[in-house]
Amino acid sequence: MAQHQKFVIPAKAGINRSENQQEIVIDVLNRLKKAFPEQGGLAIGNSYQCLVAVLLSARTRDEQVLKLLPALFDRFPDAHALAGASKEEILPYISSIGMFRQKATHLVALGIMLCDTFGGEVPKTMEELIQLPGVGRKTASVLLPYAFNKPAIAVDTHVHRVTKRLGWVKSHTPASTETQLLELIPDENKRIVNQVFVPFGRYICIKNPRCWACPIADACPYTQKNLERPKHADKIMAGIEEKRAEMKRLQKSVKKLP
Repeated sequence: MAQHQKFVIPAKAGINRSENQQEIVIDVLNRLKKAFPEQGGLAIGNSYQCLVAVLLSARTRDEQVLKLLPALFDRFPDAHALAGASKEEILPYISSIGMFRQKATHLVALGIMLCDTFGGEVPKTMEELIQLPGVGRKTASVLLPYAFNKPAIAVDTHVHRVTKRLGWVKSHTPASTETQLLELIPDENKRIVNQVFVPFGRYICIKNPRCWACPIADACPYTQKNLERPKHADKIMAGIEEKRAEMKRLQKSVKKLP
């Protein structure tokens, strides 16, 4: 296994250089949770709804998926409804997102396997989830914390980029990043990694990071920090808050099924 890249926290009030790496990681996660307390974009409904939402989100923004879910779940409220549907019946409900034909095929096969193998229920282990059509390790790792409160870390582009920038991992692939993070982060903290890093990476720690708005800038070893607040900073932050509010509105539009 690749060795973790060491990192050093600059001296500042509230940060103790003597803390070990894991303690620093936990502190950063807790601080980010305060900045981004909302649940992940697809942490909605019951386990079936969450699974379908995450499956549909491949190469698609969460907002696009959330917009189509109310009508989709009204027509296909459980695995049995999916299993009895045809691909052609599902297509009109998901045609607004990418790869919708492939995803419709996966949904039908998913419903059939859930019914035939798992009694119509969503399995609760990584080993069982990755057997499902259209479900890989990343999808399962998103579902497990959201639906079952189990420790897992899904490494998307935001988690991969931000944890490398923080010096938590030394990795060139999401798979390697996941392995290192699973070793580094305690189980009780794994569940919030996606919750905080996805919005943080989407709005603040972007490709050209907005370090001037970062709640953990003092705990970041990145050497090219942009700490000067731009003239249009207020407009940027207002836009971010509008996007966060819209995400919450879309989440609420998806009613939890029994």
